[in-house]
Amino acid sequence: MENDDMLDHTYETCASSSPSSRYPRVHFMSSLVLVLLAQATATPPLAAAPAYATFPLPPDDSTADDTRELNRVVYLRGGGSVRARARRVDGGWEVRSDGQWTRIEDAVIDRVLLERDVLAQARELSLKLDRNDPAARVPYADWLFRAGLYEEALIQLDETLQANPDQPQALALLAHLPVPLRAPGASLESVEEAVRAGATSPRALQELAVASLARRDPSAKVTEALQKALGSHSPRIRAFAALGLRRIDPGASVKELLGRAVLDGSSEVRREAALTLKATGEEAVSLPVLRALGSANSGVRENAIDALGVMGFRGAVEPLVARMRALSSPQGSGGAWKAPASHIFVGRQFAYVQDYDVEVAQFAAVADPQVNTAIEGAVLDVRVIGVHEMTFAVESRKLRLALRQLTGENPGDTNKSWLAWWDSNGARFRPTPEHPKTAGDA
Repeated sequence: MENDDMLDHTYETCASSSPSSRYPRVHFMSSLVLVLLAQATATPPLAAAPAYATFPLPPDDSTADDTRELNRVVYLRGGGSVRARARRVDGGWEVRSDGQWTRIEDAVIDRVLLERDVLAQARELSLKLDRNDPAARVPYADWLFRAGLYEEALIQLDETLQANPDQPQALALLAHLPVPLRAPGASLESVEEAVRAGATSPRALQELAVASLARRDPSAKVTEALQKALGSHSPRIRAFAALGLRRIDPGASVKELLGRAVLDGSSEVRREAALTLKATGEEAVSLPVLRALGSANSGVRENAIDALGVMGFRGAVEPLVARMRALSSPQGSGGAWKAPASHIFVGRQFAYVQDYDVEVAQFAAVADPQVNTAIEGAVLDVRVIGVHEMTFAVESRKLRLALRQLTGENPGDTNKSWLAWWDSNGARFRPTPEHPKTAGDA
């Protein structure tokens, strides 16, 4: 128990992260007791991780007689690490935290590495990443965690989750981190305050915040707080609320999520709401979104197309193709259609005396003036086409993107190519006994 007490005392004043504006020090564990617990509960790395996990670390500096104050990573028995300025002292090391030096005994140190050497290894590994595959960042992030570069690891997971918010390997790594991290808002008693703390965190830490909320008792209070947060004035809180409902109870607020998926002014909120509707697994939830395709408002139609692409229900393919065909018809924006034409006159008219008629009445001659009207100016042929062309072009592009998401196909960048593809392949996406008519009927 001596070592346990010493470890606890050490980490009461040390933080295991480097200062960062993106990932503040408060997010990381400050008690080594939790590091010791992590040793017993940590799961093995992902299957793809060994390529990084077995990459050799720089030479161990833990026994070096170096009293210089340099940035180092001190690895502790149990899996945690301290990344700070450190110097060698008799029987251990001292690390600088919050302007003070804290001693760490050799008995609890596994190894000590220079920070610059670890960062050099990280850069060498990053050159091997497949930049076109967001999932390739996950095993790299696993190695960074184990190397004590927590901030860099979380940034890699942020990039992955921005590309795919439900990337399974990234979520699995966050669920079984090889190092203990404190979730934002975990220490707050108020659920509402914990939701706000999670909403203001970077993307990877939001997942930890949601997991922390899910462990609260009672869970019904958490769901209620997330439902209420969907109506917040802050887009970040609304987006976090949709994420939280997706992880905890995606079917809890379908009506509100439908409105957010189509009508919310934030693209991030619309995307998170659509992903939460997808997580329900019920294709019927796309029916109101399909009806929005017939809206007179172009913005609503475009948001509905985006939402259907994100939701991923196959029943939406046929209605989207039907909408594309309508845009490409003579009454739409393609083919031989011409914008309605009219004329506009720009000019003036005035009266003048053209002639006189002489009439005789009671033996007297009277001059009767003949008044005529003169017109001068120009008649212009006009067509109002700019607004329609812009709207249909954007809507057509969104339709093609949504169809690529739903079908995995890419026959071309024109409506004509997609319609030709549908004529040949549409039968594969029409309702079948396994996929009855639900959303496709709208």
